[in-house]
Amino acid sequence: MFKLQLSGLMVLVVDDQRPFQVMLKGILNSLGIVHIHFANHGEQALQRCSQNEYDLLFVDYNLGSGKNGRQLLTDLRQKQLLKASSIFVIVTGENTVTMVMSAVELEPDDYLIKPFSQSLLKSRLQKLAEKKQHLAALYVALLEQRPEQVIQQCQHEIAAKGRYEQFCRRVLAETLFEQQRFSELEALLSNSMSQRRPSWALLLEAKFRLQQQDYQRCLDICQESIEINRLCAPAYDLQACCQLAQGNTDAAMASISEALAIAPYHLPRQYLTLKVARAAGYSSEMVTASKQIFDLTKKTSQQDISHLFNYIRTLLDAIGSIADPSKRNRLQQETLLTLHRSQNDEQLIRDTNFSRFEQICVARLEALDGRYQQAKKTAAKFCPQMALHDPDLPDLAMLLLNIGEFEDANQMISQLPEATQSDPILAELIAQQQQKFSGAAKQLAELNQTGMQLYQEGKYQEAVVIFEQALTIAPTNTGAALNLIQSLLQILESQQKQKSLAIYQRCRQTFKLIEQAHLPERHQQRYAELQQQYHQYRQELKQSS
Repeated sequence: MFKLQLSGLMVLVVDDQRPFQVMLKGILNSLGIVHIHFANHGEQALQRCSQNEYDLLFVDYNLGSGKNGRQLLTDLRQKQLLKASSIFVIVTGENTVTMVMSAVELEPDDYLIKPFSQSLLKSRLQKLAEKKQHLAALYVALLEQRPEQVIQQCQHEIAAKGRYEQFCRRVLAETLFEQQRFSELEALLSNSMSQRRPSWALLLEAKFRLQQQDYQRCLDICQESIEINRLCAPAYDLQACCQLAQGNTDAAMASISEALAIAPYHLPRQYLTLKVARAAGYSSEMVTASKQIFDLTKKTSQQDISHLFNYIRTLLDAIGSIADPSKRNRLQQETLLTLHRSQNDEQLIRDTNFSRFEQICVARLEALDGRYQQAKKTAAKFCPQMALHDPDLPDLAMLLLNIGEFEDANQMISQLPEATQSDPILAELIAQQQQKFSGAAKQLAELNQTGMQLYQEGKYQEAVVIFEQALTIAPTNTGAALNLIQSLLQILESQQKQKSLAIYQRCRQTFKLIEQAHLPERHQQRYAELQQQYHQYRQELKQSS
């Protein structure tokens, strides 16, 4: 029988409470373990692991203001700082459903609730170490991401009908799914569920049916899984995916809400929540999910400025879709507060022009409040200096949509790099903004076309009426404003004896709509010519008065 040799093990204890460190050290010493290192927070633990290879890690789930145990485990795996034989144990004093299930979903080697006895710890370590040693080759293949070796090792253990047969069946099924070897997967699942229906097999079967677009079968299996275990959060996830694919967005929202109530600290679940909430039009749920994605990735190896940007973008998107003034005001304050706080996070924003992003976001808020002129000035300020690789270029494009410069916005969006389009949240936000303004853009284009036709026919007064309508749709649209000015100037041109002061004043007001604006090349020469003509009539009006 395998006997765990404890004396030579290297152990890391990560806990911010000194009394627990002392207590656990005493237990470990009594088991013969002497090589014990300590870390008070996640960042210190990450540094320790970069310098040493640990056999055992005891990590508290809550570690103060820094990384928590979940984030530390994610980072250690991503940076490959754990050996294949390492045993990672999450320990916590909390036993709430959300805490336990969120920790279990990470699949640490074990999970212990404080306090625990020496005998319990020794028994758990004995079982964990025996499994790690018996399946050493499999764990190495998993760590090194060698799927063929993983499949071979699992098949060997299954054929031998060893004590870890069920574990290896699950690993094998997951690997076959990832490798898209579906015929082998079907045979394995059928065999694994011939006598009993383990939870892992049901979930893999449901996942496979979802991939095959067999939605009803997937839903049936999800329901079976939930009936067996009402805390099976992945079953609710898959159920939500099926319902979303079928267009039943309210049901999908209800399903994903059930999953969140069980285990909210799961990043893929928050991405799914955001997707479902957007499809269902649930603004507050979109904001909450986006903030969770930002919070879950912060201070981890997954930290990226895009998560902050997308959280703020989602806030702005929600503000634009909510009519209730109090709710809008609350979200506006949240947006401004988040922007302000982020200014001090130098590590997060160091590689970006955050000040520019902030100004563009404030301009979008102004546009959403109907203050188009101020927003247009900000757009004019940054349009000439933007490069295609700038992470806030999509925000400038969405600002142009907000102020009614639809043609320029869509042209800018069409030039966005693939890296931008590969961000699912950002790509969806851009698509949604384009869809939101597509009707107005089409109506504006039709009015401009009609107005120009009337202008060419010499029906300047009728053209003015049409261009005025266009500006009610997009109050600061440069093209419509120039078209209106051109028509008004033609009316002045036709007034041989006395120029109309009212028309002159309307020209002046319309010019103000595009003062200090960044004009595309197609508008620059035209603007200059109209300005010259306007000033000529202005002199005539002064002389006549």
